[in-house]
Amino acid sequence: MKSPQRLARYVLAIAFCGWLGSALAVEDGTSPPATNSLERMHIRNAKCTWTKEIGDYIYQCLKDNFGMNAHWCHNEAMEVFCPKQLGSSDAAEKDAAPPAK
Repeated sequence: MKSPQRLARYVLAIAFCGWLGSALAVEDGTSPPATNSLERMHIRNAKCTWTKEIGDYIYQCLKDNFGMNAHWCHNEAMEVFCPKQLGSSDAAEKDAAPPAK
């Protein structure tokens, strides 16, 4: 039987490889176009850097929600802080309309 530490190392290695591959795809610009507003938000904020304010916002959100809804807290923090950081004030308008086909 494999030890839990060994299993954890495998899981972390796989997660790291996935993260690295997605980071390289975003840098190369080879990622496919977004198909929904959540994907568009993540692609638009891909170059947003982590700040203490974002971390504090997510921590407070998780604390208020008893440790639940981590994805929701992250997405909300990205919608609040990344447009300010990247200088795109019309982020809500970009999500409203789907891309032209």
